Amino acid sequence: MNQEILLDEACCSICLEVFQDPMFIHCGHSFCQSCITQNWEGLTTNFSCPQCRQTVSQKSLCPNRELANMIEAAKRLNVQQVREVEGGENLCEKHQEPLKLFCQDDKRLICVVCDRSKVHRDHSVAPIEEAAQEYKVRGLWACLGTKVQNLLVLVLLMGGDPCTAFGLWDKPPGDSPSLRTEAAKQEIVTTYRKLHKFLEKQESSFLAQLEQLDTEIRNAHEESFHRLSEEMTSLGTLIGEMERTYQQPDLELLKVRAQAFQTWMGRDRQSPLPPKSAAMSLTLSPSPAQIMLDPETANARLYLSEDCKLVWFGSHEQDLPSNPERFKVNHCVLGSRGFTSGCYQWNVEICRDGVWAIGVAKESVPRDSVLRLQPEAGIWALCHNHGGYMAHTSPAVTLLTLRSVPQQIQICLDCEEGRVVFFDALSKERIFGFTPASFQGERVFPWFMVMLSAQLKLLP
Repeated sequence: MNQEILLDEACCSICLEVFQDPMFIHCGHSFCQSCITQNWEGLTTNFSCPQCRQTVSQKSLCPNRELANMIEAAKRLNVQQVREVEGGENLCEKHQEPLKLFCQDDKRLICVVCDRSKVHRDHSVAPIEEAAQEYKVRGLWACLGTKVQNLLVLVLLMGGDPCTAFGLWDKPPGDSPSLRTEAAKQEIVTTYRKLHKFLEKQESSFLAQLEQLDTEIRNAHEESFHRLSEEMTSLGTLIGEMERTYQQPDLELLKVRAQAFQTWMGRDRQSPLPPKSAAMSLTLSPSPAQIMLDPETANARLYLSEDCKLVWFGSHEQDLPSNPERFKVNHCVLGSRGFTSGCYQWNVEICRDGVWAIGVAKESVPRDSVLRLQPEAGIWALCHNHGGYMAHTSPAVTLLTLRSVPQQIQICLDCEEGRVVFFDALSKERIFGFTPASFQGERVFPWFMVMLSAQLKLLP
């Protein structure tokens, strides 16, 4: 017991090994020189003791020569005692302790100090006597197991009973090779019947899955045909409107020609046909939306500037009122103004890149649960994540390849047409446009999501 107590006192509390070059610090505790140096690496102030957590502003390290001498003397004393008792054999080369344990993981003999070290701390360790007994049993079976198996096979081939052959019990009366053959036949029949039932169940399951897949394919085909019919109808309406438009006087027609063709070229790639009443709205340009960020909706991890134009992600949550409009889960904030009619545009500057998303959202999007960034869930968003741009369309995510990285993004909203389109605000190049949708008369707001190191700013 005294030896174990001495070992505990002579071990560093960081590496759990016997002290190597012990150093004591400001609070009086001692550690290995390499352990405390590594623990304080990179610190210039606030040096904390790993054991009692006492902190000082300046580093203080002094050699603990008394402790080092005590450990050395204890080692010499322990070696001498062990050699007197055991003749100096079976000692640990590193700690000079008796090898009383066996590490099952490393398959080697260790001492009690090795058992407490980091190397063997999580290993399976047993006393030498128990480990030796286990290996004796394993060795016996390793030597006899193959021979016993071979004898069993020979007895079975000769029609004998293995139990009787090895003298385990007398052969029961009436037992014969024919009876054992019949029992084996019954077992084979039973096994194959169970296998047949299992295969029947698997067949029924696969056929049901195939029928469901066939139904889904038919539904998708019908939906595509229905959408094509709607687009054909929209095209016919557009042709009629364009005929009426081109019947205008030449002077009026030339005024709208350039802007009309530029708008057609910027339409959504997923919907090449302009929506209804497109010819009448081609001459309208979106009005600049005078908006700010609404602090009542901002997540507690989002920080806003005083003018409510700049937003960034903070390292900790703020203590903010828990009002119903505030986003509780997603790191989102809405614009201060919502729209139900008209055409609007606003610009967003990417002040610091990171993980972010911008777009528009319906007023009814949930504030206390995880958002789905899809139009079906009321959000039309352009997302950026680790250098890639994407748009969450339905049913999949559309990855975008841009010619250049935009520093400012313009968001255009047409409430009547249900359109949301993104442009590079500086080069005027179109980034992405969503398929026309219906906002169903509900107000839609500018929407922002900011995470990690991103920083976004609303431009006037």
